[in-house]
Amino acid sequence: MMKSYLGITASSALATLIASASISFAPHVITYAAAEPAAWCKNIAGGIFCAEPAATPPSFCGTKQISVALADGFAQNPWRQMTTAAAINEASQCPNVTGWDHTDGQGNTQKAISDLSGLAARGVEAIVVFPDAGPAMLPAVRDAFKQGSVVVPYRARVGGKEGEDYTVFVGTDFRQDGVDWGRWMGKALNGKGNVAYLGGPAGTSQSRERAEGITEAFKEYPGIVQIGQKPFEVTNWDSSMVAKSLASLISQYPQIDGVIADLSMGVVASGVFERAGRPLPLIAGEDANVFGCTWKKLHDADAKSTFQYTTNSAEQWNVRLAVRWAIAKAADGKMDQPLVITDPKGVKHTVAEPETKEVKNFILEDSIAGTTFCNPKLPESASNGSSLTDEQVLAALKGGL
Repeated sequence: MMKSYLGITASSALATLIASASISFAPHVITYAAAEPAAWCKNIAGGIFCAEPAATPPSFCGTKQISVALADGFAQNPWRQMTTAAAINEASQCPNVTGWDHTDGQGNTQKAISDLSGLAARGVEAIVVFPDAGPAMLPAVRDAFKQGSVVVPYRARVGGKEGEDYTVFVGTDFRQDGVDWGRWMGKALNGKGNVAYLGGPAGTSQSRERAEGITEAFKEYPGIVQIGQKPFEVTNWDSSMVAKSLASLISQYPQIDGVIADLSMGVVASGVFERAGRPLPLIAGEDANVFGCTWKKLHDADAKSTFQYTTNSAEQWNVRLAVRWAIAKAADGKMDQPLVITDPKGVKHTVAEPETKEVKNFILEDSIAGTTFCNPKLPESASNGSSLTDEQVLAALKGGL
């Protein structure tokens, strides 16, 4: 599925006619005529994701008119929906961005490759890629780069070399996530227990690096045993696969004391432990509203409830740094401003300094330390550190972006 939004000036009747023709003869590409450069954003969910226009655009915007695309290997889970909304919001700050595309590889590597190739062939100037398939995406990434597109893979590594195979790689310190989660888990369990780690697709660098951090942290707690598949249980970041993995672990292990997970909300939301008549284990992972709300419900009902958890921000804002780099490189902008994220308590976190290509995460919740968030306005799948407003989160979770 490809979603394409193009800004076309009202004074150009010919451009409008061409846009109309593209709707008729290219049914997989939806094109919208627009009356101003930022109108592409207004055509997405009624413009709810559009940033407020600034008197002076951010310096990363540059000056060249360009189109931007987000090429997802998989787009249909809540994390991806909120991430897509954050990407739209970031790109909409630039009046010189005249078009937006979003593709969904649907978890199929060949489709993801085809999507990326199609964007490059159409001449999209700035392409941000979430390469779920990892190095399998490198040939397509390289081809798009060689065709002249600015290509910025982010979060998952594809191999290759910056400047030769792609423009810039934007990463995050996933190893530190693993260290944070592993240390919290070891301490919370008093140094002894069975703990599983549920990651993403097989071989993804994101989960491999987190697994390395978890292993490092567990060296401080020799009584902690990692159970299940190593270095991580493969779930493809798919809620149904998270549920299947947990059900399998429950059938194999009479005692599961802790679960660490990338798509961690599935540990609670799946109801697998409840259906098995087992108590929820301690959980460490990426933030989701389900944790704080479940913690509140259980502890309101029973002050002695054993359920505890910790989360790092789920980093839907990671895509903002990737979008900035892609636009700056394609439109002659400057990466001279930090990326600052405000958490639900109003605390500001500088997650990327000027000109850096990697974000630093922050611990958002620790129920044992008394820091939990439950936003009654949002569903369980929402994240509280997404960098979006409640209204934007709700709109994103409707899908169709």
